[in-house]
Amino acid sequence: MNDFFVYGTLRHKPLLDLVAGAPVEATPARISGFAVYWAAGESFPMITAEEGGQAEGLLLRNLTGIQRDRLDYYELAFGYQRADVCVDAGTGHEMASCYIAARQLYSQGEPFDLDAWGGKWAPTSMRAAEEVMMSFGNEDPRDVGARFGTIRMRAASYANAQADPSALTPSGLTAQNVISHRRMIPYANYFAVDEHDLSFQRHDGSPSEVVNRATFMAADAVIVLPYDPVRDRVLLVEQFRAGPYFRGDPHCWALEPVAGRIDPGETAIEAAERETREEARLEMSRLIPVNRGYPSPGCSSEYYHLFVGLADLPDDIVGVGGEETEAEDIRTHLFSYTELMEMVDNDRISTQPTCLLALWLSRARDGLRQTG
Repeated sequence: MNDFFVYGTLRHKPLLDLVAGAPVEATPARISGFAVYWAAGESFPMITAEEGGQAEGLLLRNLTGIQRDRLDYYELAFGYQRADVCVDAGTGHEMASCYIAARQLYSQGEPFDLDAWGGKWAPTSMRAAEEVMMSFGNEDPRDVGARFGTIRMRAASYANAQADPSALTPSGLTAQNVISHRRMIPYANYFAVDEHDLSFQRHDGSPSEVVNRATFMAADAVIVLPYDPVRDRVLLVEQFRAGPYFRGDPHCWALEPVAGRIDPGETAIEAAERETREEARLEMSRLIPVNRGYPSPGCSSEYYHLFVGLADLPDDIVGVGGEETEAEDIRTHLFSYTELMEMVDNDRISTQPTCLLALWLSRARDGLRQTG
């Protein structure tokens, strides 16, 4: 069957054309006996059989073979398969293929609202689909689907950067002054490597030669230093870190603030609150933004939101925490402010965000102790 009916996020024409690889002929249509709802707690819809229901969508006609293959690839990555449905496109009923989940994977939420989805999720979904479709013809779609959670996290970071960019430098040069001639993703798993052949405008106004650059791609993260202004102490966590181990450092357990990735759709504040609960079983009375930026912009897309969190830190707060589902084994430690600064001064802190937050605290401490 050559015609397709789409009812969910592919009704967003830019996403549909991206997945198909070229503009698609699409006509508003509906199918009876079905309804479309949000998958509860997710950023996408699900279709269910419902007596008297009407599922709004698009009828795709005159697809080329490669467009059909690309749509099949994208949908199979999420466990969807073709089924035949009867479609009303305003000129009578006709049969078309529709992508239906092979089995019910999600709970039903509220009726799906495409405009609401577009306002919150379209930029993330577009970037994620771009990465998914870069694997078309090279990788099994089910393998791509298995890591979609991390693809989506990277896509959310990209959308965040577009919506809320970092500070403009004095030259005024921006991404508009960069040309990407070729993009590749030679490695993708929990993290990814994004590689480009690119050229950029030099400070004298001339174009650079085409150069190859590769970047370690990770999701945006929060880093929170819990501080008790009454007891004048901080909480740090200790855990195994792969970076020092892979570098060859025998001291591969790091002492650092609470930290974690920002989930898609989550704000930095929400992530900071969640991570302090998960890693240290703490509730912050106040979160103070300290800084946000790139720790290593020459080779990494990582973007940190740094906070000092005011909290009650009694002696019995320490212990072992973390999320078992994420293989975390995290021990918490309490240090007086004086001990913290002695560790910074004597090179006993190997994680630089910890030092940055400690130095910020040294400037703000008196005021925090007065106001709590």
